[in-house]
Amino acid sequence: MSVIDSLKRPEHTGENRCLPCTAVNVALVVLVGLAVSVLSPLVGFVVLVGGALAVYLRGYVVPGTPSFAPRVVSALGLAGYFDHGVDAPDRRSESLDANVDPDVMLSTLLNAGVLVEEEDGLFLADDAREEWESTMATLRKTTDEELAEAVGNAVPFEATVDAEFGGISLDGPSMSVWISRPQAIADVATLYTVVERGVDPMVALAATEPMRMFTEVCPDCGGAVEETTTRNCCGGTAGLYDSPEHEVLGCADCGAVVYEFPDE
Repeated sequence: MSVIDSLKRPEHTGENRCLPCTAVNVALVVLVGLAVSVLSPLVGFVVLVGGALAVYLRGYVVPGTPSFAPRVVSALGLAGYFDHGVDAPDRRSESLDANVDPDVMLSTLLNAGVLVEEEDGLFLADDAREEWESTMATLRKTTDEELAEAVGNAVPFEATVDAEFGGISLDGPSMSVWISRPQAIADVATLYTVVERGVDPMVALAATEPMRMFTEVCPDCGGAVEETTTRNCCGGTAGLYDSPEHEVLGCADCGAVVYEFPDE
């Protein structure tokens, strides 16, 4: 296999190419290339050529692009010019998720003893929490590269997993995801804990994000997790589509966002 072949990502190119993703990445490559050209025309040219080649071969260069590029294009009023296509699969995701009925997932977790139902709501079973937090404590000590390897080993499908931009990017047959390091630690711990109790791996995958609601200890630093807002947790809005008052579960010590509550 040649170097070029190793860089190709057919799941993101050809008929599977996401035009909004390509448009956003080309724009970013051009902006970065022009900015660098001010300091060094030669380096700027290399950035432009290298970036364009990467977009051509891989579909995009910025991790997690499928999760935000279509929304950026839509917000700019250009969705009609850069469409996914009617038959293109929706690969956008911001969490490790699976196409599993929520009621099936809930009943499965209850039957497996992962969750317990009490008068005032659902809770994580004590033994499941102990194993979950113990696994997170172990993963907390890993490097980003080791964590990426752990994610690749834990997900129930073949995927390319890399440590990028302070988090973990995952490209699989039906999803493209970028998740933060704290979220990745929690999700891998969920997969190990839930699957060990006899739950189908795809159901466990669907449970990764909901399970973060039960987080009491920061997966990344071990600090206390509390209900707060994006403004208080991160010092401001976390992105183009986030509200400063968006409710989240965040670490009181390091400010990491562990779980984002859905908008009502």
